[in-house]
Amino acid sequence: MNGIKDIVIVGGGSSAWLTAAYLSNQLQKFNYTIIDKEIGTPVGVGEATLLNFERFMELCGFPLSEWYEEIEATDKLGIEFPNWIEKGHHVYHPFNVRTENYQESLKKRLDDSSNVAYHINCGLLTTFIQNRIKNKVKFIASEVVSFENDKLFLKNGETIGGDLFIDCTGFKSILKKKRDRVELRNRLICDTAVASHVPYINESAEKLPYVKCEAVDEGWVWTIPVKSRMGSGFLFNRNITDIEKAKQFLSNYWSGRVKPDDLKVIDWTPYYDKNIWDNNVVSVGLSAGFIEPLESTSLALCMEGAYQISKRIVKNFYNNRDIDIYNKQMEIFFNNSIDFVNMHYIISKRPGKFWEEGRKLDKSDSMMYYENNLKENLNGHILNDSDFFTGNNWKCWLKQI
Repeated sequence: MNGIKDIVIVGGGSSAWLTAAYLSNQLQKFNYTIIDKEIGTPVGVGEATLLNFERFMELCGFPLSEWYEEIEATDKLGIEFPNWIEKGHHVYHPFNVRTENYQESLKKRLDDSSNVAYHINCGLLTTFIQNRIKNKVKFIASEVVSFENDKLFLKNGETIGGDLFIDCTGFKSILKKKRDRVELRNRLICDTAVASHVPYINESAEKLPYVKCEAVDEGWVWTIPVKSRMGSGFLFNRNITDIEKAKQFLSNYWSGRVKPDDLKVIDWTPYYDKNIWDNNVVSVGLSAGFIEPLESTSLALCMEGAYQISKRIVKNFYNNRDIDIYNKQMEIFFNNSIDFVNMHYIISKRPGKFWEEGRKLDKSDSMMYYENNLKENLNGHILNDSDFFTGNNWKCWLKQI
């Protein structure tokens, strides 16, 4: 049994500050310290959320009226997938799964806010949270030099001890001494993105209430409209598409509104750790795993990580059973998200090497289960509330084939 009094969070991006906000509001009995190097380097792959975002912010102590304008949010009613199954065949995946297009979703929005997610500016989100919780947490701007014997040794000379450490340091996961990593190349195809902010030219036409994920010959392009600009990126596989070629493609896609030299390159190997909680270190965000931007699972998994931590430490201590439960629960969330994303590529009929390789990905048990249900003309089965994507979400896609 391990008692808890002091919780230390390392990292300065969305995952660190969302975790700090949630825990410090829900479990005010602990002392919180956040440590981040002087100049942060957030990945910033996407800026779209799932339906759990508004409720999570409320549980952090932030009602919608306080943050909506501050973080340049716009409503997200679903995701449009132009040309995804094949050229000319668009798919609209609404959050109100009883609708078929975004116009119907828009009408539903007026009556039921539970079916709304948001496009957000993640940089402004971090600043918003920092300003709101600065009196609840201690912040130290310094780089971590080493982590030994339950103490952090910082570049500024300080030594920080704690009872529980939360690693929000991205792909490097600098606090975890060993990683039980599950690589996902057999289940996911995208491993690289080139991305940029895109200025509006025709704001009224371009600021749409949904994310657009347009399939192209060698991958797909996301467009996420926030209040002052759009976020966009081209997702691909770097073994199929050269990065410089990808940069030029995205620049051409936007008719020169973004320049190849200004694009940010993000590359990764899709993965998750089975030991997300290891001894007294819990990984949240990219340090726990990363799938890809499709279907906006990254922030959702981060928030779920923080929520599951709070459940395990609410009694002021944790033990090996709590660690095992946490890891198993997060593994379920990761696998459900992986299965749903994986399915998008398997069902596409587009030609070309990228899409041909996508159809070769291992088919999940979930996909086969729902395929069989549809063949038997059964209604989409709703999974329990520990899943991001229900049977109706699967049905929205599988009825396309």
